[in-house]
Amino acid sequence: MLKMMSNGRVPNRPIKQRPKESHEPISAEVARKLILEHRAWDGMRVLGHLDLSSTLNLYNLPENLTCESIDISDCVNLTTLPKGLHVTYWIELAGSGITSLSAGHGFVLRWRGVQVSDRIAFESQSITGQDILNIENVELRRVLIERLGYETFLQQVGGLIRDRDRDAGGERQLVYIPFDDDEPLMVLKVTCPSTGHIHILRVPPHTQSCHQAAAWIAGFDNPDDYNPAIEA
Repeated sequence: MLKMMSNGRVPNRPIKQRPKESHEPISAEVARKLILEHRAWDGMRVLGHLDLSSTLNLYNLPENLTCESIDISDCVNLTTLPKGLHVTYWIELAGSGITSLSAGHGFVLRWRGVQVSDRIAFESQSITGQDILNIENVELRRVLIERLGYETFLQQVGGLIRDRDRDAGGERQLVYIPFDDDEPLMVLKVTCPSTGHIHILRVPPHTQSCHQAAAWIAGFDNPDDYNPAIEA
């Protein structure tokens, strides 16, 4: 019935009635509310920075949207940017569902506040541990480690073992990778006793032991307060 009423075409999203005052720009707070309530209209003009971060029910944005900057980080269900999107400064897209953009898109991209290239944003599989070690910019290096993944990074560049012990899954290792110009990357390497899968969990750089690391992961500031019957 829907196809018959629309001449065989089912609209991808509901068409919003554009209000008479829609040619006037609106505040970012109002724009966020309208977008999240699915009442936004095509051609919406937004004043300032539009923060839509961590919005799980965001599936699309109005076409021809204009804003100074936009944060869609961790919007995992937003997989495409709208036609005619105009952003004056930058788009923050870390953890979003955007996995590619057309060549020559012209947008300035950020990942956790750091400006990145399309390769870093969308082709993390092409990054190597050696690439990361060669990066002098500390903030960019941290982003690259996140994009590559702690486990892969550790596998490729190795690390120094600060401590080791055993839990229900077997041996645990506290491993760190030092940097001359930044705090070391410290991780706890553990094995899940039920699946046998190895997990690499980042912990504070000042951590001294596997037990202290496990306590911090469990939410304990004082390792002496963390005494589980079975650590998994």
